[in-house]
Amino acid sequence: MMKNTRNTYGQIAKCFHWLMAFLIIGMYLVAYMMINISPSHFRDSLYNFHKATGLLLLGLVALRLWWRVFNVQPTLPASISIWQRHAANWNIVGLYILMFAMPITGFLSSTLANHAITFYGLFTILPLANNHTASRFFSKSHEIASYLLIMFFALHVIGAFYHHFFLKDDVLIRMRLRFKNNSRVNNK
Repeated sequence: MMKNTRNTYGQIAKCFHWLMAFLIIGMYLVAYMMINISPSHFRDSLYNFHKATGLLLLGLVALRLWWRVFNVQPTLPASISIWQRHAANWNIVGLYILMFAMPITGFLSSTLANHAITFYGLFTILPLANNHTASRFFSKSHEIASYLLIMFFALHVIGAFYHHFFLKDDVLIRMRLRFKNNSRVNNK
């Protein structure tokens, strides 16, 4: 099933979820390498890859939010208390805000420092300005947002595991990707 139902997420929502999770984790790994290696051509390549992937993630989060708005969202189990429902909703809101904030602040930090962004060699986005004060502001904002995203991400994962291992409900299971097995069953 491609679309969500009241009971589970559809394949498109699941693909958005897991693709973005892996890309975001990858972005943190690339960022860690970028800031911890000596200046070199390889480091420049990592920065270019990081910036291009940030723009890709911005597009993906916009598509994901559009898909979320126009799809029904699965309901939490009836046993979940009101404060837990609010906490889960605020966590999702925080994740979306930060998934938008990260690429936007990164883009502004770079382009306001008079750096162009090459999108995987396909095209180049020219710098917006040479304003190092504004660039530093957005660079610091990018850094703060990165720590907040880690915190919200960790709470999201802890919540999913809490549902699965302690409450033993289907909240985690309904985000599991399933691939149809088209092979025939052997009848003996």
